[in-house]
Amino acid sequence: MKRISLIILMMGVGFSLFAQSGKLSEDKRKEFEAQKVAFFTQEMELTPEEATKFWPLYNEMQQKMRVENDKIRNLACRKDKKEASEVTEQQALKNLATILSAEQAVRDIKKEYFEKLTKALSARKVWMMIEAEQKFHHQLWKKMGKFPAPERK
Repeated sequence: MKRISLIILMMGVGFSLFAQSGKLSEDKRKEFEAQKVAFFTQEMELTPEEATKFWPLYNEMQQKMRVENDKIRNLACRKDKKEASEVTEQQALKNLATILSAEQAVRDIKKEYFEKLTKALSARKVWMMIEAEQKFHHQLWKKMGKFPAPERK
């Protein structure tokens, strides 16, 4: 019960950070990241020693994946974006290549960092990280009300 209350409180504060503009200021981003750290640390049952090994690797992995995911997002969210029917064949091929390259890079980054993480922690803890990410994002989307949260099987 105490654990559930902590998670709900943490998520509630985190979601309120999005309330004004939909974008996070640097201070709010830091606060949100601190809540994410607390959530993951609790969900993964990390000891202080494990946390000192985990967080630098996890943050490095996330930063590299963010660069690749931004390449995909930038194609979809550009202000000068043309309707799909207006894109030339050459531009469409270029866009598809960019997406495939970025998606492959994300897979390669995950593989690299899963190997690093399983050397620093147990495979079980890395699996718990994946579960914590899914749970965190599930609660985030549900609380924000942007999209219906996917059903867990």
